[in-house]
Amino acid sequence: MQQNNDDRLQSLLDREEIFDLVRRERFARDQRRYDVMSACFHQDAYVRTSWYDGHGGQAYVDASRKGMVGRGNSKHWVFPAIAQLNGDRATVESPAMIFNRVAVEDVDVDFFVFCRFFSRVVREDGVWKLLTFEVLFERDILAPVDATMTAPIDKALLETLRPSYKHLAYLQQRRGITVNPDLLGDDRRDALDEFYEREQRWLADTN
Repeated sequence: MQQNNDDRLQSLLDREEIFDLVRRERFARDQRRYDVMSACFHQDAYVRTSWYDGHGGQAYVDASRKGMVGRGNSKHWVFPAIAQLNGDRATVESPAMIFNRVAVEDVDVDFFVFCRFFSRVVREDGVWKLLTFEVLFERDILAPVDATMTAPIDKALLETLRPSYKHLAYLQQRRGITVNPDLLGDDRRDALDEFYEREQRWLADTN
């Protein structure tokens, strides 16, 4: 019984450390604490978002630093919900919201992206670090700050974009950023199911 309690306590500590890691990384990014952000990633981490797709934790941090110069700073709320552990490996999934205020032509708008963050996590020298960071999109909203105004949106273009992140993709395109049309999202359940199956295989493989 004592051993079981010890195992349960260690599992609880690991989960709390992983949840803290997820919260700390996004908070550090939003507050431009790039040293703290960098320490959250494995050196070979893979990151895929609406604007970034590449390997190397520091490379992603450096790209974030560069992209935030002279531009509005989007914010993140993240709520770590489930972690699955297998030795020094884990996966963690977190409901999240990305939000920002920008101008579309001369109209100020707020936009909100509802999504989930998913990561592989590895314990390195006793410390949990992010090995991957991926966004699973659900839906998004764009609305004028002044409710009496109408945002000057190209509706024909908007209709060509994925429903799970169409407003985000629209705004990114206006900034000159090409958004991958095949990101993971709830509107393409088959691809999402394949992703989850692949992550489960990685978690089970301890070789």
